[in-house]
Amino acid sequence: MENESNSNGVKIFAGILAVLLVVAGAFAIKLYNKEKDTKTQLTKEKNVVLADLRDMVDKYDVVIEDNNLKDTELNEARDRISKMIEDINAKDATISSLGKYRSEVYTLRKERDFLFAQNDSLRGSNQRLAMRVDSTTYEMELQRYRGDSLYVENTLLERRVEIGKALSVAKLRAIGVIERSSGKLVENSRARRIDKVRACFTVTENRIADTGNKKIYVQVIDPKKRILGANKTVNFDDGAVTYSNIEDFYFEGKALDICSNVMPAGEKFEKGLYQVNIYDEGNLISQSTFEMK
Repeated sequence: MENESNSNGVKIFAGILAVLLVVAGAFAIKLYNKEKDTKTQLTKEKNVVLADLRDMVDKYDVVIEDNNLKDTELNEARDRISKMIEDINAKDATISSLGKYRSEVYTLRKERDFLFAQNDSLRGSNQRLAMRVDSTTYEMELQRYRGDSLYVENTLLERRVEIGKALSVAKLRAIGVIERSSGKLVENSRARRIDKVRACFTVTENRIADTGNKKIYVQVIDPKKRILGANKTVNFDDGAVTYSNIEDFYFEGKALDICSNVMPAGEKFEKGLYQVNIYDEGNLISQSTFEMK
């Protein structure tokens, strides 16, 4: 009788163990499939970003070839995009990197539109038509991004909240100024008369951003591609920034106007096109250009 009881106990234990093994196996398969789906979706998103970049390179090639352009800003911009394509291909796609790459694609689009506009007289009506078609293509791509699956939206939610808390800048404007003996600054566009470059902008209202001491990095690049002012480099997790000035301020979530004065690289300013970039740590958040005669 006792042997029969022991035998039944062993059978019950074996049955429970078998059930547990089946459950564990099913759970492991579910985790594997979820990880596989995530990797597949990230790879798909990475390929979309690469396609956007390659499309931009192709458009640069057409403009450069049609107008026989050499050693121009268009060539430099195309080469930077090609380098980014190499960097993306060399890395595995992550949620964080995809968010950064999409932001960079948007910035590169704005830069491309500006450079194409500068060469409008060379490109003619066909190139203007290409810009209008490209603008329509971008809107269609934006709609496609919005139509991403619910799974991707949930996965990227945390990243979007992080982006939403980041500082942003509006109304960026830069101009040359003459400094009077009284300290008064007078705007002027003639390089030989300028004492400083003055860049003014508004840190926009952001109620979800953390309050406290903040830093904005101002970068001014002259026509000879020199970084004016301090010309010092600081490293961040998301990249390095060589800045002209650092603007320190206390942020309480409300809009704040800031101006930054930048000195020349030598004794005087050069004639030509200047570029002004505004960084929040390693992130480019605004840019503009102006010309001095």
